[in-house]
Amino acid sequence: ATPDPHPCRNTVSKQSEMASMATYTTAARLTPRKGTIRSARPRVMAMASTQSGEQPGAHGGHAMGRRHALSAGLATVLLSAGTQEASAKMVDKKIKAANMSSFQKKDLMADFLGRCEAAFAKVLTKEDAPGLLRLLILDAATYDASAKTGGVNGSVALSEECPKELKGLVDKLQQAREAIKKDGPAGQDMLSMADALVLGAKIATELSWDATKRASLSANNYDLSKRYGSSFQVMRLGRIDASTADAKVPVPATTASPEEVFAFMSRLGVKEGEGSGPFAAKAPFWERPTFLLWTASTGDAAASEEAFGQLDGFASWKSKYDKSRSTTYRDDYEIDFAEFFNKLANLGAKFEKSPYLYDITMQVPDRF
Repeated sequence: ATPDPHPCRNTVSKQSEMASMATYTTAARLTPRKGTIRSARPRVMAMASTQSGEQPGAHGGHAMGRRHALSAGLATVLLSAGTQEASAKMVDKKIKAANMSSFQKKDLMADFLGRCEAAFAKVLTKEDAPGLLRLLILDAATYDASAKTGGVNGSVALSEECPKELKGLVDKLQQAREAIKKDGPAGQDMLSMADALVLGAKIATELSWDATKRASLSANNYDLSKRYGSSFQVMRLGRIDASTADAKVPVPATTASPEEVFAFMSRLGVKEGEGSGPFAAKAPFWERPTFLLWTASTGDAAASEEAFGQLDGFASWKSKYDKSRSTTYRDDYEIDFAEFFNKLANLGAKFEKSPYLYDITMQVPDRF
């Protein structure tokens, strides 16, 4: 017989055929917007389509295509199998969460994050953004850098800590948490309140930004900003909730003077006795993050920014971000905001190593 001049091609073809027989059962995959908090997505690269062409089924399970199946960790099993008979019986194979590949874990977390953000978007509005950011600041303010206690642990949602005027927002967060748990797969833990505070503030802030863009941009430029603008991502989930209230820490009122606010913000995350002197390291929340985060939490950002802009250390930042927000993409403002938001969201937080994972079922030929 004449030898096949392309044996490698045939091997790849057989491997692809076998891979296409596998299905991977999990919640429908939701892919978050690409990009990082450090830079905007390149305009040219963003024009490439990110759609896979695969249509997921209803929530609760779907058959992943060959590419997703391989990325989910099936390659080792399937590519060593040889030719698969067409009549082979498919059986369920359960994979424990502790034994998942990094690809499988990443896929499940991407789905979970997508479902969480969708749930918060249903119950929150742009008007909720200042109050939710205020709650996050209050939660972070309890962090004692010397004792390593307090911080973003959801304790602000407890009745002993939560300001009366913000209890309605805590109720919304709880409503979203319960919906995520109810609609999610069996065995997946409920979203922690600390993570809910972070995601809620993030989603409400995005709703506020979106409303501003709709009102200020032409239809074409608004579409461009949605397609190719910078991406606001929460970089990590799995914050552990506190079971008791943290010690109360005085936090300035939303109407406090810029001087009082900066004295408070510049102490966040700083150990007692540090942060002073000519050779001291810069505080985590210096003028720029103070301007970005605090003013957005007051409920009257324009008035607050105007007050801060009268001070030498803040005037240049106000000018920079006013200019950025007059552009279509608002990159400087939104990227910087996201960076310092994530720093605040992680202040003092303790994280689960592998949060929100659950056992999955994978269908494979019965001889495996």
